[in-house]
Amino acid sequence: MNGKDYYATLGVERKASADAIKKAFRKLALKYHPDRNADDKGAEEKFKEINEAYAVLSDPEKRKQYDMFGAEGFGQRFSTEDIFSNFDFGRIFDDLGLGGGFRTIFQGGGGGGFNPFGAGGRRQPPPQRGQNVTSPMTIGFHEALMGGERSLTLQGPGGPETINVRIPKGITSGKKLRIKGHGQTGRFRGPRGDLFLEIRVADHPRFRLDGIDLVTDLSIPLTTLILGGTVQVETPTGDVKTLKLAPGTTAGKRVRLKGQGFPALGGKTGDLYATIIIDLPDELTDEQREHVEALKSLGL
Repeated sequence: MNGKDYYATLGVERKASADAIKKAFRKLALKYHPDRNADDKGAEEKFKEINEAYAVLSDPEKRKQYDMFGAEGFGQRFSTEDIFSNFDFGRIFDDLGLGGGFRTIFQGGGGGGFNPFGAGGRRQPPPQRGQNVTSPMTIGFHEALMGGERSLTLQGPGGPETINVRIPKGITSGKKLRIKGHGQTGRFRGPRGDLFLEIRVADHPRFRLDGIDLVTDLSIPLTTLILGGTVQVETPTGDVKTLKLAPGTTAGKRVRLKGQGFPALGGKTGDLYATIIIDLPDELTDEQREHVEALKSLGL
């Protein structure tokens, strides 16, 4: 089954619509049907091929997997039984207007008709759970900090489906959210696997994560560092905290604001560390330069 080009088998482009695929299949099914090509093994093999191609390309989820993994990758993941699982031949042929007589070609016994699993049919194995799927999801810094809910649209077996995902407060990059029953379709009518959303927290322009602690830069005027004074620090939640700096505070010092960091999933909250940076003007006015020169002359 490896390497089969289902689009070429049906003679359609890769971007062909569902209607175009259905039309191409109907034309070929009529042409190569075994009842119209008695004793022609070539026609029977061709008929098998076009039915296999249509079973894949008419199913949105199977077609998505085929396009994603390519012919080789798809062949390694899906057996013949997988391809024809949930494929209702009777309904398909009725929809295509091929008539009730055509559905018997897929039934074991009687009529000598073609069976996709070989002569006499094959007992279907027990239901098998679908594989889990992992997909990345980027969330905003404040979404991770405060928690929230996201609405996602996923491609399900029956088409697009919308789900709500709860984002727990304090989630960090690398953690995974499990969405039950939204993975790959199960085999032989088995349940779907689960979807795991691997979280990436977007960077914040001012705050950096260090474990569950947060680090930010705090620009302070030179005079405040020398003489001491009060400064204001904005926390990630938007609150403003007032700090008192002692005279002679040096650049590079880290000031701790307890409990103002990132909330861990276990309930503990980290701290916020503000790193002191000297806030110097790009250019001095004449008056400022005069005062700085005076300080310099005093050895400061």
